[in-house]
Amino acid sequence: MSASRSKNLDIFVAKQVKESVSEPSSSNVYLTFGRAAAWANDAAPPQANTSVRNTYDVWKNMIGGKRITGNNIRHAVPRINWTPGIVYDVYDDLIDSLQQTSATDKFYVITSEYNVFKCLSNNGGVPSTVMPNILVTTTHFQTADGYIWKFMYTLTAEEKLRFLTTSFMPVKTITENDNSQQWLVQENSIDGAIHVINVTNGGSGYTANDVVVSITGDGFYANAFAVLNTSSNTVQSIVVDNLGYGYTYANVSLSSATGIGASARAIISPVGGHGSDPLTELGGAYLIFNVQIKDTESGILTTHNDYRQISLFEDPRLFGVTSLSSIPAFSQLTVLTLNGTSVEYVEDEVVYQGASLASSFFKGHVVEWDSGNNIIKLSNTDGIPTKDLLIGANTTAARFVASITNPTLQPRTGNLLYTDNMTAIQRADDQAEDYKIVLKF
Repeated sequence: MSASRSKNLDIFVAKQVKESVSEPSSSNVYLTFGRAAAWANDAAPPQANTSVRNTYDVWKNMIGGKRITGNNIRHAVPRINWTPGIVYDVYDDLIDSLQQTSATDKFYVITSEYNVFKCLSNNGGVPSTVMPNILVTTTHFQTADGYIWKFMYTLTAEEKLRFLTTSFMPVKTITENDNSQQWLVQENSIDGAIHVINVTNGGSGYTANDVVVSITGDGFYANAFAVLNTSSNTVQSIVVDNLGYGYTYANVSLSSATGIGASARAIISPVGGHGSDPLTELGGAYLIFNVQIKDTESGILTTHNDYRQISLFEDPRLFGVTSLSSIPAFSQLTVLTLNGTSVEYVEDEVVYQGASLASSFFKGHVVEWDSGNNIIKLSNTDGIPTKDLLIGANTTAARFVASITNPTLQPRTGNLLYTDNMTAIQRADDQAEDYKIVLKF
């Protein structure tokens, strides 16, 4: 038994994930950040993993997070910059669909003007020397180096800013008229058209104006003519002057009164035609998540201290209840309001309750100390705090706990989808951290 999956399965899974996050009644996914404590080697963070133990640690060290919505997600494909001197691959109806989801199969490019083109012919495998730049929405075009290109779309300003990385670029199929060039490309695409006919054997003995190209198949009206190499008397290329429509197969025959042996193969367009569905045609089985954590997120998140870990969680619950969280942003710190005076606590020290740190019934890591309001915010807590003395392990600061505010989310709920360990990121009141996370499906 031999089986193969289509690239469409990968794209389908990516679509389902995007829809799940985008729909109001479906999954709630959060970008979380945490770990104020330094790594053993802070310049070389350990490799992240999604083991059960690590998941517990992510929760213990979590500082806060922000919900991801549909506006934060785009389908993506590997970014292939047009570069002179590169031999680009071509679209071919005989190539396995999975091959054309790989960054190694360079059958499309993005230019310095942020226009995306699909390569329909590489002129027999020669290097590309002319950047495609014709934004024709009705058919293909040929550059001076013999390449045939199909314009697909242009990145919008938002797509360039939020979803374009050095390695990936966004891709979409438009479902309603937005007055863009891409919409015109999609609307003008021709199902079952023949844009390219490749010469497979140039034959011999051909003379000018002596070759008749015949196209037979299940479509209509495709037409082409042969271009001869007058030095070798062979068929050099075939130019399609009517794309036709409705072909799922086509046979090409070359007849001549003088020449013999030439043969050619028609390349059939994908379902819907070239440019009709860029998401599928280019293999958009990746998702780019773009999330910004902006200063305090309206007073919810601390801007004190630094952090070294980000994660994605699906469907965590609110603290102490069974309800799933759908709030836009949350703090996961344990907040204690204190009474009394003493020396000051300091950020990143351990505080505890009990006779000693070793025998404590509660301890935590200081993320923020607000001396003006006598409020301390903790992560990486163990035990349950009480209205007892809170002691600094390094400073010996000591104040009594007057009130306790629990974290927003119930620890160890939901599903960990992704995690990444980093070097320290320092937070600030006038700062936004911009994250672009790419996942492959």
